[in-house]
Amino acid sequence: SLHGACAEQVAIGTAAAHGEHSFLRIVAVRGAEGEEILPPCGNCRQMLADYASDCQVILSGGKMQAGALLPFAYEVP
Repeated sequence: SLHGACAEQVAIGTAAAHGEHSFLRIVAVRGAEGEEILPPCGNCRQMLADYASDCQVILSGGKMQAGALLPFAYEVP
C-alpha cells in the first residue's frame, strides 16, 4: 500500500493556506467513481477536531460532527 498525506489533511491544509477556515462538510472517497467512502484515520480525526470540529464528516453510515469522532482528544492550547 502507498503511504502519504491523507485526503482530509490535504484538503484542510490547502483550504487554510488560501485563507479558508470554515468548513461545512468533508468526505474521503476511493475508487474510479468514488464509490467507497473512507472514514478518517485517527490522525485525521485529531486534525479535524483541532481545526474543523463543527464540520460534518460524511461516513458510509451517515454523517457525524467532526469533534464527536474522537472522544477524549487532547486540546490544543
